[in-house]
Order: sequence, then structure tokens, then C-alpha cells
Amino acid sequence: MPVRAISGRVTKSGRRPLPVVNKLKGHSTPPPIGGWNARDSIANMEEDEAIELINWFPEESRVRVRKGSSSHATGLGGAGESLMTWNGPSSSKLFGAATSNIFECTSAGAVGSADVTGLTNARFQHTMFSASSGNYLYAVNGADSPRRYDGTAWAIPGLSGVSPTSLIHVNVFKNRLFFIEKDSLSAWYLDIDSVSGTLTEFSLGPNASLGGYLVAMGTWTRDGGAGVDDFAVFLTSKGQAIIYQGSDPSVSNDWFLVGTFNIGAPIGRRCMIKVGADIIVVTEDGFSQLSRFLAAARSSDRAAQSDKISAAVNDAVLNYRSLFGWQPTFFPLGDKMLFNIPMANGEFVQFVSHTATGAWCKFTGWNASCFEVFNNELYYGGSGTVYKADTGTTDNGSAIETTVKTAYSYFGNRGLMKRFAMV
Repeated sequence: MPVRAISGRVTKSGRRPLPVVNKLKGHSTPPPIGGWNARDSIANMEEDEAIELINWFPEESRVRVRKGSSSHATGLGGAGESLMTWNGPSSSKLFGAATSNIFECTSAGAVGSADVTGLTNARFQHTMFSASSGNYLYAVNGADSPRRYDGTAWAIPGLSGVSPTSLIHVNVFKNRLFFIEKDSLSAWYLDIDSVSGTLTEFSLGPNASLGGYLVAMGTWTRDGGAGVDDFAVFLTSKGQAIIYQGSDPSVSNDWFLVGTFNIGAPIGRRCMIKVGADIIVVTEDGFSQLSRFLAAARSSDRAAQSDKISAAVNDAVLNYRSLFGWQPTFFPLGDKMLFNIPMANGEFVQFVSHTATGAWCKFTGWNASCFEVFNNELYYGGSGTVYKADTGTTDNGSAIETTVKTAYSYFGNRGLMKRFAMV
């Protein structure tokens, strides 16, 4: 019902003025589809944002409790620190590395005996490589000789030119395997279409003006595919992206320096991921698209992808940057971009954005030291177990605890007092 405010004043003419009628106005408060905002003050947040949004996922038209997780492969005997996928012409396999072993985790249930034993650590960087001789999963950890899986068995590839145990990162560029040597500014590469043989050194030292060592290598493209527009991106520990274009580093007129860009120091070895035509890099400045830096380097006015949660990212970097477990993961079918964050208590959280809207939230309860997308489904490595994520309504039988604190609403007009007649 309308609220009537009737004046008791009497005019000089002796007439009582007409009553003033204040009509009720309706207002609908939207769900926090704008996501978690850990950047702005409470007074400056949009009405559809949230001060806290834990285990709620903001979709384009609604906000729902995130999906759960379930045990997939058990018996790894320790924390699963690496998940790796081999993709063949007609089948795929999932492998998990824990403590000193690699297990096949394709099927649900107990893993049985290890496929690879006697490793120094289980923290692998890996890539798929399709050569004329077959499809290979290549994995390196900077302490053991690289391992190669061909769809049937694991083997130690014959590599020379550098100590194989020093290779800590691997990437494919222009049908050629590139490796990064641990604690150096040297990259090493094989001949085209080769999976073993003599490695040739390519030193990035002359272009790394800030020093440090190489952390990772990625392939960036301007056309979204693989071809002449591909760039080789080498990332140093001091936050320099050294970019080359060409096919053969040994041929001067077929290998050109595009430039060296300052982008902020990377966090962890698993700091880069290719998403569409761009590369997402996890740095001390936030989670950013590589293309953001190419025009104006670190001073670019274009906001980082994580700009809306910059305060939370800064806190995580300040407190946990030296811990193992930082990793970006792109999960297309779940509409999610996940950034795994290790915590001081040995647990992990995930900062998660919707791939279409960019809205953020925070996941807890998935104590994941690594993630992998296998057969279009999301998996993570936990303590002795590989879990299937983003499935079901519980976390392996436990309830999903959620928290939401929405932004405040001024109900259409700041500074105007309101009287609520009905809610």
C-alpha cells in the first residue's frame, strides 16, 4: 500500500493543502553475477558484486553453489604433484606423479604398481609432441632424466649436448622440442620432428638485461592457430618476456628477436598457459594476458585479468609465492579459468573466473596440488588420490560449505533516506 504523508499546515487563505502522497517504489536486488570484488571499497562496489563469494560460481544469469568432487584414482602413496595427459589418435591416458613414482590413473579405482619408479621428485613440466614416428608425452623435472611415453611404455630418451637431468621445462614450437636448462639462461632444442638426439644450445643471456634464469617457454600467436604468426616466448625469473619469431634458431635469417618486455616476475614453474590466441601468465603483478604487455610493456594501461581481485592476489603473492602449487588451468566445458594458490598450512584454494564474463569467485575444499583437463573433464591431485572435480553435489561425500556477502545497495539513490514498507 502507498504510504501517505499528510501535512498539518494551514495556509494564509485558511485552506489546508492537498495531502502529499509518496508512492512506493519497487527495487529488485540482483544476484552477485558480477562476482567477487577484492579491489574496490565497499562504497564503490557495483550492486551485483560480492565482498565475499566462496564456493559460489557466478554464471551469466545466476549464481550457484560450485559442483563437488569425487575420488577417482587411489593408492598413489603421497601427494599427487603432477597430472599429465597422453593423447593418441583414438585414445587418451591420464598419469599421476607422486613422491618418486608415476602411475597410470586413466581408470577409476586403485592404481596398482607404478609405471615409473625411483624418481627424485614428482614435480614435472610436460607437453604433448606429435612427430612422424608417433605421439609422445614428454616430461621433465630438473632432477631426473626426462621421461617419454609413446602410448605403450615410458622410456628415457637419448639426449646429449647438455646434462639431461638439468632440463626443467619443455615446450613445442614449430614442430620442434625446446627445453630449458635449470638455473641458467640457456634453452636447448632438437631437430625438427625429433624426439631424441643432440640438443643445440640457444642462449638468451644477451637479451636478459635483468639477469636471473629462464623459468618457462610458451608459444604465442596473433591468429589463434599455429603457423607463421607464432612467437616463441621465453620468460625469465626477473620478469622479462623475450620473444622470437622464426623456425630455426641456427639460421640467422630465419630467427628474429621481436623484443624484450618487462611483465613482472613469474610465480612457479607452471606460470604460463595458452588460452585461445593468447598466453596467460601468473606474475607478481597478477594474472595477465601476454598481449597486454606487448605495446607498452609493464606500464600498459590495460588492466590485468585479475584486476578485480588484485588485493587478494597481492596478499597471496606476498605470503605464499615461494610455495609449490601455483598453476593456471583452463577448463572450457566448465566455463572456468582456475588459478591454484598454495597456503601456508599445506592447503590450497582456487581463484576462479568465468571465462565469458570474467566474474571472479574463490573455491575452498579442493586441496589440489595440481590440475589437469583429461577427456574434457577436470581432475586434481590430492594426498595419495587423484580426484575428479566439478562433478556432483558433495566433496567426496562431505558437504560443500559456502559463504556469500553481497555488496551494499543504495536502492536506486545514494544519500536519500528510505522507508521500507514491504520486503
